Amino acid sequence: MLTLSITAISLLTGIFYQAVSEALDRRRHPPQGELVDIGGFCLHLNCVGQGTPTVVMDAGGGASSITWGLVPSEIAKFTRVCTYDRAGLGWSDPNPRISRTSQQSVDELHSLLTKAGINPPYILVGHSLGGVNMRLYASQYPEDVVGLVLVDSSHENQMTSEMWRRIKMQSWLYQVLRVVSQVGVLRLIGEMNLLPILEDIKREIQKYPLAVQTLFDTYKSFCYRPDYWATASSELANIKKSFEEVQSVTSLGSLPLIVLSQGSKNSKMSDERFQQWSSLQLDLTKLSSNSQHIIAENSGHLVQLDQPELVISAVQRLIESV
Repeated sequence: MLTLSITAISLLTGIFYQAVSEALDRRRHPPQGELVDIGGFCLHLNCVGQGTPTVVMDAGGGASSITWGLVPSEIAKFTRVCTYDRAGLGWSDPNPRISRTSQQSVDELHSLLTKAGINPPYILVGHSLGGVNMRLYASQYPEDVVGLVLVDSSHENQMTSEMWRRIKMQSWLYQVLRVVSQVGVLRLIGEMNLLPILEDIKREIQKYPLAVQTLFDTYKSFCYRPDYWATASSELANIKKSFEEVQSVTSLGSLPLIVLSQGSKNSKMSDERFQQWSSLQLDLTKLSSNSQHIIAENSGHLVQLDQPELVISAVQRLIESV
């Protein structure tokens, strides 16, 4: 009986600690931009700059809009640029009843742009899984899209049997993290600097400008939320469906397309895997008869942080060609 009472008190204390801390996080890290109700839940949208076409940016799997780093503020110097957070990520509300597939992200982004009055034409920019989403969007709303930049985009043929196994394990791990975050355990471990996922990121971002490093506390506050892990898990668990959805997009006609690919192999990536990735990146250029392939020689997967100037110049090039 005593053990049960102690356990109950510990759980209630953890839940209270998590709830109070989340409220404090929201005060410390308010959303940049606005929250737009698209039908029962709000998505975060941040538009800066002036001009046309409007650049719309979608981040990678499980990533929030702040992972674009300094890119949006630089693009804003010559046109309007909008970043947003998919449901359950960053400052956006979750949409837990719906599986997180690329088609769902496309539907929600279209609703967001419509509700917020962000009218076309658009230049779409997508990183990693965001590239799959933007490719799908461009195929379904061709009259709205005048250019596409794929930043080290995922490809529907990239998965191996070993990678599928790892994704299943990772999705399961994310569900565990979701549960422990609900009672404040994840936050407690993170604040004690004992959470490997966060510690690795903290070390990695030391090589980036100070303005990027200062975003870490905001990113960390996102990671402490159960909704974040539920969403990241759902995106992973539904990656096969997302790839199936984009498989039908074999041509975007003559849409101006720039495929921007990493050129610096991660030490954990095998030579064979790197060659396969490079080949699939080249394959993406076949989506349009008006495409260009640029290799970011000094970048890993996070091209927008390693060589942000390449993403900025790619957007600028497309604007000049419109």
